[in-house]
Amino acid sequence: MDNLKYEHDNGPQQNPTVNNGNLQLNYDTPINDIILTVDDVELSKFTSNQKNTFIQHTKDVCLKNVSNFIKRKLFILQWIPIYSGEDFLGDLLAGITIGLTVIPQSMALASIAGIPAQYGLYSSFVGTFIYLLFGTSKVVPMGPTAIVALLINNTIGNRGPAYATLLCFLTGFIQVLMSFAGLGIIINFISVPVCSGFTSASAILVITSQMKDLIGVKGGGGNLLKMCRTVLEHISNISIGDTIMGIACIGTVMLLKAFSTKRIGPKEEELQTTLQKNVNKLIWAIGAFRNSFVVIVCSIICYWCVHKTNHDITSDWAPPIPFKIIGKIPHGLPHFQWPEFSNTNESFLDMIFFMGSGIIVIPLISLLENISLCRTFAEGKPIDTDQELLAIGMANIGNSFFHGFTGSGAIARGALNYSSGVRTPLGGLYTGLTVMAALVFLTPYFYYIPKTSLAAVIIAASFMMVDVKMVKYVYKSKKKDLVLMLITFFACLFLPLEYGVLMGIVANVGFIMYSAAKPKISIQVQKNRNGIKYLLLTPDRYLIFPSMEYVRQTITKHGLALGIPVVIDGSNIFEADFTTANAVNAPILCILTQYPAIIESISECRVKLRRRTDFRRATDRFLPGQSIFSR
Repeated sequence: MDNLKYEHDNGPQQNPTVNNGNLQLNYDTPINDIILTVDDVELSKFTSNQKNTFIQHTKDVCLKNVSNFIKRKLFILQWIPIYSGEDFLGDLLAGITIGLTVIPQSMALASIAGIPAQYGLYSSFVGTFIYLLFGTSKVVPMGPTAIVALLINNTIGNRGPAYATLLCFLTGFIQVLMSFAGLGIIINFISVPVCSGFTSASAILVITSQMKDLIGVKGGGGNLLKMCRTVLEHISNISIGDTIMGIACIGTVMLLKAFSTKRIGPKEEELQTTLQKNVNKLIWAIGAFRNSFVVIVCSIICYWCVHKTNHDITSDWAPPIPFKIIGKIPHGLPHFQWPEFSNTNESFLDMIFFMGSGIIVIPLISLLENISLCRTFAEGKPIDTDQELLAIGMANIGNSFFHGFTGSGAIARGALNYSSGVRTPLGGLYTGLTVMAALVFLTPYFYYIPKTSLAAVIIAASFMMVDVKMVKYVYKSKKKDLVLMLITFFACLFLPLEYGVLMGIVANVGFIMYSAAKPKISIQVQKNRNGIKYLLLTPDRYLIFPSMEYVRQTITKHGLALGIPVVIDGSNIFEADFTTANAVNAPILCILTQYPAIIESISECRVKLRRRTDFRRATDRFLPGQSIFSR
């Protein structure tokens, strides 16, 4: 059958032919358009199918994006599908170990925060459950820490648990907002010397704050001088029994810690016999449970003393023994309750103004402590700071609903968690269950725990936080950083801790700005191909507004002194701004106009800037067509 012709915009074209049921196109034509006649019914079906396909594709993309977002934020979904039996055993052992460690520590940390001991336990289980859902690090044991507890004490004073719970909620809320705003990067502006100075000063403050309980006297204060003064004022009331027991506890904890590092047999575990492996595990366990061991022994001694005096433990009177004990602790788990956003005497804003800068400082410090722990045991893996912000923020919000106070990842417990063989964040589940079991079954026995033993546990742990070796390393590396460390250290010691931290951060930023304000400039006298001498200035970094006064003075000083043109080599300038262009233009014009003989070579020697196109555009505003750039 003959192929019919049809008209096309590009001229006459051949219709396609059908051979054996296959459509054949005429490839000799420039464009192979096919015009098919489709009736209205088929067209409506085709359009409907397209619309349905588009809607379905849009729904699939949205669902996929939502799924990816949930999987990224709910971090447990990324590792729980591959959870194994070996992971379970490792997490179970590590979780119970941390649980038995955190029980005495949390009660001692509650006293640092200035609230009753049971609130330390209330702060040690809900946060662990929430962190395992969002957290990215397996070693973080979410709970009270000494540094954060000290900051809480400085923030709320003697206002009690209601303020501590509200502060916990506000801290978590701010951390969650910072996470979604991507503000985790703030932590990168706090240098290692600042962190080290702050940590060491905090450790000394924690030790000093626990001296009152160690020797059985009254004390308090927000900085080192106030703490020492209040303890010395009551030194005449020192308790001999508490002092002896406290010193003995510190010595025992330190000895057990040193003992836990000993091993028998070859250093390589695969070369050890079964007996040697079992003995080494026993030695490690003794060191790991040293805090619980000391507290249990001291509690047995107090139990014997109390019952020897036939004291009625249901009364509100302290037993007539030579040790101060914890006393009655409410039985059972805390009830769910919203934080108190106001009370009969104060509104919410009044409570906010009373807590002041602590509301901002505590979220940052708890993040800093947590990230330091994550990086220490990251094993080369990157740390998602924003995700960690979300995890500890949600954990703190959860704690606030069960009368808890602000927590974070404690470095000492994190190290123990790592050495215990934790495999995933699910170890926090068993830590929380251990604390809950203690609240349900052991609270009657907490009555006999001596305060001096809890103080000894915290003091022994704080000794390891004083980083003396870092002073030597920083001194050998860069002495200017040592000055920064010492500024932070002494500011945290003698000022309220939150102000000391802010001063350290401000000093850190000041050092950065000082470095930016005085860039190194290489100065050389060279000749061009015509034999004309010029002064070549080569800055070593970015040129921005803090540095321009220094650069301007350098150009003017050397250019006028030598009487030759000034050339700026911008090969190392990787950033510049409008102020730079303005400042560079003025002194060069001044120098060149004072030497008319050089005007002839101005087109060659005026300004030489490389690489930065945005800088060239900026200087062309002042020197149109006269600036020279290397191609």
